[in-house]
Amino acid sequence: MICPTHVRYFLVLVFALVCGFANGQSKTDSLLHVHNSGKADATTYADLIWAYVFNQPDSAIYFGNRAQECCEKTGVDSLLGSIYNRIGVAYDIKSMPDSALYWYGLALEHSLKSGNRKTEAGALNNIGLIYWNRGKAEEAIDHYIRSAEIFEEIGNLIGLGNTYNNIALILYEDNQLEKSQRYNRQALRIRKEAAHDYGIAASYSNFAQLYSTEGMMMLDSAIYYLELAIPIKQKLNDQFGLARSYHNLGDIYLTLNRLDESLKYQKMALAIQLRLGNSEGYASTYYNISAVYKALGDDRTQLAYVDTAENYAKENNDLSLLWKVFMTKARVLGRLKRFEEAHSYWMRYDNLKDSVVSLERSKQVEELETRYRTAEQEKEIADKKTSLAEAKLKLENRNKWIFGLLGGLASFLLLGFALFQVYRRRSQAEKDAALISERERGLKAMIEATEEERKRIAKDLHDGIVQSLTGLSLRLQKGFSFLNSLSENDKKEFDDSRKMLDDSIAELRTISHQMMPRVLSEMGLIPALDDMLNKSLGNTNIKYEFEHHKVEGQRFAENVEVSLYRICQELVNNIIKHSDAKAVSVQLLKTKTHLVLVVEDNGKGFNFDDGANQNGIGLMNISSRAKAINGEVNYQPSPEQGTVATIRIPLA
Repeated sequence: MICPTHVRYFLVLVFALVCGFANGQSKTDSLLHVHNSGKADATTYADLIWAYVFNQPDSAIYFGNRAQECCEKTGVDSLLGSIYNRIGVAYDIKSMPDSALYWYGLALEHSLKSGNRKTEAGALNNIGLIYWNRGKAEEAIDHYIRSAEIFEEIGNLIGLGNTYNNIALILYEDNQLEKSQRYNRQALRIRKEAAHDYGIAASYSNFAQLYSTEGMMMLDSAIYYLELAIPIKQKLNDQFGLARSYHNLGDIYLTLNRLDESLKYQKMALAIQLRLGNSEGYASTYYNISAVYKALGDDRTQLAYVDTAENYAKENNDLSLLWKVFMTKARVLGRLKRFEEAHSYWMRYDNLKDSVVSLERSKQVEELETRYRTAEQEKEIADKKTSLAEAKLKLENRNKWIFGLLGGLASFLLLGFALFQVYRRRSQAEKDAALISERERGLKAMIEATEEERKRIAKDLHDGIVQSLTGLSLRLQKGFSFLNSLSENDKKEFDDSRKMLDDSIAELRTISHQMMPRVLSEMGLIPALDDMLNKSLGNTNIKYEFEHHKVEGQRFAENVEVSLYRICQELVNNIIKHSDAKAVSVQLLKTKTHLVLVVEDNGKGFNFDDGANQNGIGLMNISSRAKAINGEVNYQPSPEQGTVATIRIPLA
């Protein structure tokens, strides 16, 4: 099972986003298009921070730095407080609380100067969350109360709902479950009124957590609320929250001894955590999966998962989890009759237990000594109050100066370090962006040069060699009518030679059209694709259909039409050569923002994760051509057990 600290950590990440929302893919694409055009302003970059903060926090930080630059250039700083707050959220997602606290502090300072009450309340709430995560409940509650007062004053339902939620979580940790349930209901009611999907999903997850505790133990209700939360998190692409929900479902099904379902959801959670690099999360998930295999009676598989959990628990210095791992590993090694290794892990378990107990005792002794020294000092001061008053005052003043200087130095060093980190990350992000841009320009230039060379060669073949050979064929045909004196064998040989010449002319004409189809340049993409499919598949046993929607009679940029034609041609050639398919479906359609090509077959498919496939010349050509026009390629298994290739090209 997961320790309370980990549960709180992942819950806190959700509620750090006071005014969070989910940008749709089309809106994100639109914002990126503005960024790439060089016309983005601070508002565009502020929106891009939110678009990336949940799943790509480094990108969110990069766009945050660009937003600051825009504010500095224009001299308009009304958005700065909000931008600082959003950068803080990105660092919170990256599990860097010190950096997050620094940016939240900047947001609070700026909002107080500018009078932006919404940003002020959000920064206070986020600072409270960090204090709470560090176990400083009093400081956290103080910030929550200040935040709630402002949210209520300005009528911000989302912020008010989050504040009620945070109070509920503190009550939950204090085992005041009934009160926690009441505050959760208030938070959920407000969030539904505000139509705040992130908050609604989080409240559902909180109810599931409540009903999973020993004090309530209503597991059917817990499953019900998690199943309400999961579709919302999927819609919002909240990967952290989705992994947590899958993890919790796996725990509940394990408690209910529904092992297949438990294993399914634990592995779904693990897949997301591995993708996000959340080592603390997947350390405990590996451990929980091992518990499922124990219940299934599979000791060897359980041992493999426990080994992995041990490695990550050591990496994260998670003594609580490591203690349980040592005990579990000792038991499973014993069942496998590896007694010497089992004994070693029992010793580690005992040593860690002794270390934890010793640490607790040391803390208790230190506290008693502190209390004793304090009492003695107070008694001595009481006895000699008059004679030591002046000395005490001098000592206090000196200490204040010392602590003030030390604090100022520490703050200066911390600020310098933070600014250095910001500068380094900004420089690296710009360098990476420049490299990507340069590679894309080079790729585009190479493809354009290749197509130009294809055009030239096709034109030379068609207008030069083909025309010359055609003229030669006509002359031979004309001359043949005057050679009546030749024998029948000679006439047949002459006729065969003329046919070979005609076949060569036809083949050269075909090569010329393949290198640069005239129908593409003269009539457009749809006739060109139809002609290519007919010539490639018309004489084979493969049935095909070609559908198009909202593109009839339209022309697109030359590089877009040529690239889509070449990509489709390469996919069809691969299907003919490798797939053993019996049917092919090609669809070309236009959405509001993209031109989409879908090529589907019912062949044997292929494993795209295989490095040999990824490095194939054909697939590399397809990927390169798509990237050159800012497109993307996706391969998925077809419902007919073949492959579906989808190419999405943004419309300028």
